[in-house]
Amino acid sequence: MMQPTIPYLVFPGKCREAMAFYRQLFNGKITTMQTFGESPMEAPAECTDLIFNSELQAGSLVIKASDNLPDYQTNPGNNISLYVTFPDQKSQQSCFDKMAEEGKVLFPISSGFGMIRDQYEVQWMLVFKG
Repeated sequence: MMQPTIPYLVFPGKCREAMAFYRQLFNGKITTMQTFGESPMEAPAECTDLIFNSELQAGSLVIKASDNLPDYQTNPGNNISLYVTFPDQKSQQSCFDKMAEEGKVLFPISSGFGMIRDQYEVQWMLVFKG
């Protein structure tokens, strides 16, 4: 069974600030706040304090977010993705492949994560956590 879809927001260096605002606004709790320096991803030295991944929970509301890296421009339309977790790799791959037919692959599936923009210009993060 798939989990609920979660909005994933991308900020131009203001993720920590935005998530603190949303935490207060929704009376929630930040359950994850990982910097690029703490992540397995290689990032430029000036980006080590930027947020690689964060999560806010407030009742049934869940928001995930990160900062962008300098070579990735944040614009309306690419600053939000829908984050979907799959129960198995086969269903993740099938969904990814169908979206790729008329969409654009942004990150091929690797280590359980893939990112794609479908033919309607909606960005998706398709995740399998085994």
